[in-house]
Amino acid sequence: MKKGFTLMELLVYMALLGAIVVIAGRAFTDSTKFRVRTHNIISANQEAGNVGPLLQSDISQMGSKSDTTYVVHDTVYMDPRNNDPNKRDSSSYILCTTVGDSNSTCLASNPDYDSLFIRYIRYNDSGAYKAVEEAHWYVENKVLKRACRTVAGDTTGGNCRFTNMSVAKDSAVEIASGVERFKVFPARPRSSVTIFPPDSTQDTTAGNESALMYRLVPRTDSIFVNVNVTNEAGSINFGGLGQKLGGGDGPFFSNWSNKLGDTLSHSDRKLNQLVAIIDNGNTPGTWKDLCRTRGGHYNGSISLLKDAEYELSFSMTGPSVKPARGLLFVPGKDHMSVGFRDQNGQPPRNAGHKIVLDDFMFYPPLEVDRGNGKRVVRFTVPDSLGGLCIAFTFAFFSPLASQGTYTIDSLRLRKLPYSSYDIDTVEVYLPSIRNKKNIKAFRVRLQVGRGGKADQKGETGEFDMVIPTPSNGPRD
Repeated sequence: MKKGFTLMELLVYMALLGAIVVIAGRAFTDSTKFRVRTHNIISANQEAGNVGPLLQSDISQMGSKSDTTYVVHDTVYMDPRNNDPNKRDSSSYILCTTVGDSNSTCLASNPDYDSLFIRYIRYNDSGAYKAVEEAHWYVENKVLKRACRTVAGDTTGGNCRFTNMSVAKDSAVEIASGVERFKVFPARPRSSVTIFPPDSTQDTTAGNESALMYRLVPRTDSIFVNVNVTNEAGSINFGGLGQKLGGGDGPFFSNWSNKLGDTLSHSDRKLNQLVAIIDNGNTPGTWKDLCRTRGGHYNGSISLLKDAEYELSFSMTGPSVKPARGLLFVPGKDHMSVGFRDQNGQPPRNAGHKIVLDDFMFYPPLEVDRGNGKRVVRFTVPDSLGGLCIAFTFAFFSPLASQGTYTIDSLRLRKLPYSSYDIDTVEVYLPSIRNKKNIKAFRVRLQVGRGGKADQKGETGEFDMVIPTPSNGPRD
């Protein structure tokens, strides 16, 4: 007798086999989808992560840093010389919460994509100015692009060989594809505090110029020699918005010896040093007496807090015509610096008697009508320091530079806001043109999609970072 399957058994078998095939197929499909999604997530995050350092590098170098030769051209700022103060833009960026065109202006609104123009300085290997460049970050057809042009200076040494942004955009570099969102959020600026000048009783908010006046008092002790100091009106030893040094009957001391045809011996060398105090007429006294706090009245004595950030700035103006012996300053031989001195006339030291804040060197204008403008240094100190005074030091070793005159204008010491930022990512903060120079950080959010369909975003990767921009807008 032959054995076999009944029809009912066969149907049950086929039903079970079909269920197994369906389950296996679904498992395989789910596994494939999971693998594809995982790949898309990794790919999206990797691309967003690769873009991050490029964005950070561009944005963080916005503006101008120190320059070993001349003050940077005004072209690093967007519109610093506009006759209308309400339109004067001393920042180094334009942020469009809209689409940006080739002329650094904003067009139609776009809720997902911003357009960011950044200006920065390109330096040579010696730290000297070479060019002002402008980078443009924008999104076009979901592709994040970067174009750049040279605004001023040398066009041959960098990557921004075009001078017109519309031409540069034809050669823009594609940075990332599938970009779903590119948003830039400025940090709300916090107020800086002016430490010198004025003192706490003076008001500068109402345009009180007298609160911005100061004096430079020559040291005459030890190896220091007196030098002529006048204000804008030519009054000797009086304060003003600026101080003119040297010339007339009181030139700088020269360490050059015409007789020897060389510099003086170490035992005969002397310096000129001037200490900054607030304007108090021409009150007589030594620099120590004039630069200290007495009876609650502040003259010039300064305290610096540990790890706080400070900005020391002043302007220098060179001659408009030759001859001018101040132009004969020899970099690397003659010496100009600004720094701080304690009541013993020494650079600030810690408890172990180690110098904790060196002087900052600077150059005067070296050509007619070139090199004028603001000198800016920013610094922190590792320990809190007190009883300090701002001091300018001059030492001349070339034949004629000591017979020139040099003007120090608009001397300021500010305590800058701490490196924490107020950034609202719900409602974009757009500062006024006049306040743009005070933006010291941006938050950048980049979202890259992979594997999405026409009506879906798919998997995404994100770059989200706060980027400090300490050099944006130090001009004024």
